[in-house]
Amino acid sequence: DRDDWESGLKAMECALHLEKSVNQCLLDLHQLATDKNDAHLCDFLESHYLHEQVKSIKELGGYVNSLCKMGAPDAGMAEYLFDKLTLGDSDKKN
Repeated sequence: DRDDWESGLKAMECALHLEKSVNQCLLDLHQLATDKNDAHLCDFLESHYLHEQVKSIKELGGYVNSLCKMGAPDAGMAEYLFDKLTLGDSDKKN
């Protein structure tokens, strides 16, 4: 829940949990397609969704790990530096 976000770390943890939940649902759907011998759906899920989910989970997991190592949420400076050094470049790319 967004109202429960006390810090950037909590927000990242919620995002990571959501990505893992979506990934599990996709894996369940993939298993169902496998059970029904639907090779096209399996291929579609693998090529368009599952690989992207894994990348997102790894990225968010890295963010959570970095924030924890930096002392967040206890150290406000940690979240500021993380935002500037890690997420700050996204503004320049768009």
